[in-house]
Order: sequence, then C-alpha cells, then structure tokens
Amino acid sequence: MIKIDELRSRKLFGEELLEKGVVSEDELTTALNLQKQSPERIGKLLVDIGALSEADMIRHLSDHLGVGFISADQFPQVPVLENTFSVKFMRECRFVPVAMDDQKLVLAMSDPLDQATLNCIRLYTQHQHLDAVLAPETEILDLIEKFYGNQASSLGRIVEGIDDSEQETSLEDSEDVEHLKDLASEAPVIRLVNLLISRAIESRASDIHIEPFERDLKVRYRIDGVLYEVESPPKRLRAAIISRIKIMAKLNIAERRVPQDGRIKMRVLGKDIDLRVSTLPTMYGESVVMRILDKSNTQIYDMEKLGLSPMMYEQVTGLIHRPYGIILVTGPTGSGKTTTLYAALTKINLPDKKI
Repeated sequence: MIKIDELRSRKLFGEELLEKGVVSEDELTTALNLQKQSPERIGKLLVDIGALSEADMIRHLSDHLGVGFISADQFPQVPVLENTFSVKFMRECRFVPVAMDDQKLVLAMSDPLDQATLNCIRLYTQHQHLDAVLAPETEILDLIEKFYGNQASSLGRIVEGIDDSEQETSLEDSEDVEHLKDLASEAPVIRLVNLLISRAIESRASDIHIEPFERDLKVRYRIDGVLYEVESPPKRLRAAIISRIKIMAKLNIAERRVPQDGRIKMRVLGKDIDLRVSTLPTMYGESVVMRILDKSNTQIYDMEKLGLSPMMYEQVTGLIHRPYGIILVTGPTGSGKTTTLYAALTKINLPDKKI
C-alpha cells in the first residue's frame, strides 16, 4: 500500500525524470503546458509527445511510486474474471484483472493511486485484498478489447476521440489557415501523428508514406526496402494529419499546390530522431513522405547485423580490408546502400587508420 505521507515527501515525477536525464527541460515544459489543458498525468503526456516510450515511463514510475509493474508478455491468456465488470468501467478507469486467488485480486492499472476505483472494486467484488500493479495504458486497453471488447486498436481509440463534425467539411479546400492550425493542434491529432511515427520506429521502417486516394487515406512503411500497408486513419482526418506534420516540419500549411521539403527533430521512444519531410500535391490532395534517420541507433552500422549470408559476409569483409580498390553499391530507395557503406567504414575504422 502506498502511503500518502511518503508521496508528499517525494519529488515530483517530472522533476525526477529531468534529474535522471530521461527527459529534457524543453520536453518537460511542453508536457506541463499541455497538462494545463488536459486532465492527463505528466507521465502520459511525456509519452504522447514522444519524450520517452511508454514502457520506459512505466519502469521509472514504478521506481518513483515503489510499486510493481507488469508487461504485456506477463498478461494472462484468458480472462481472469468474466461478467463481473462492465467494459465501459474498465476502459474509463484503465484497469484489468490479471490474477486471482482466494486471498487477493491482482489488478493491472495505469494509475495505482486511484483509490476511488479500488474502493468501488472492493465493494463490488467483496475482495478486500487488492494488489494494484502498474501497466502501460495502451496494453491495458488492448487486453480489455481482446477479452471483453470489439478489438479496437490504439489508433482506432484515438480516432474515436476526434470530433466527427469535421467529416462533412471539405477541410482540404479550406483557405482558413488559423482553422487548420487549430485542428492540427488538438491533442488527439498530435497523439495520432506521434503514434504513426512511433510505430514506424518500432517496425524499423526507413520511410513513412501518407498517400491520399479518392475514397481513403493510406499509410505505408518501408521496411528493408519493401513498402507495407499498415492501419490507416480515416480519410476525413487527412487535412488535420498533414497540417500537423507540416507544422512540425515548419512548412507553409496554406500552400498545397507546390512541393515542399522540411525537417523534423524529435525524441521518439527515448531516441533522437531526424525526419526529412517531403510533400507533393496529387489529384486527391497532398502526399507526404517522411524519411527516418535514427541518430542514436549505432547497431545498424554493424556488418554482422546487415543480414548477409556467411559466405557473402566473408567476401565483403575480405574486400573492405584490401589496401586499395573500389566497391560499387547499388539498389533502390531504402534498400540499405548508405547503411552498408557506413557499416563497412565502421568495420575498418581502427585507431591506426585515417578515414
């Protein structure tokens, strides 16, 4: 049980993360400003703006509160309780039962300090001994949908939170720049764009393609040189998503008839990421391509992790260690030409050599 006196004597969670160097001062300031307009806790807001991953936030929050945490791979494979809590109650209070015996009921919660929810559960189930453990909010909601709901995804839940009233409005033809800025600054739209980027990082994608068509909006990730279509938001959110990306890249959101290029620097899942953004007008609206450059991922420059066969690895290693010669690397966009060359240079970059 967490004691109130202990919490009062602790530093604020945001300050603790700042002191540990987990987040920057600018990121904490941004999250605190968002908190003035939102009931969300500081940890979730830091995740929403990409300052750190949800898993890292949960780990640090667990240390901060002195409570245990559970990850998705430790969740049960079947429901622990059925026909006990309503799906709406579990969704709104962000909890799901994960274990139970005669003595106690274990709950995975996004906020183990929520005594009101814990008291309601005690009254409703007659379980006086409750053990609340931390778990990522998205994983709790995914488990609720898996066991009790209709399998709505994280992206689907964000889209549900965006007002449908804009659906009938032709925003892409609107010349009201301030309206587009307001639309792109809404919290659900920010979370939606951050989710698209963070999913691409987790998938090791090199490019994100957002392409409008006559009846839908498609999002595709380029992974190992091949484009894969992924879960996409509805077409009605095209103007909001593209305007948000253009604002982040410092592009002119009012100009939609000429190509534009920009750059985004941000932290996603605790990594420093550079995004090269290109927009191109098409028949059905602007198409956006974001090239992902992960400056913190030095492992991609390891020859042994390029996926070469043992025979090919020996041949390439022998060639790059020769004192002279030329190696020609060719391939389509995103196939790994630059990564291969940097990996080769990293392999031969020794203290006794000048490169």
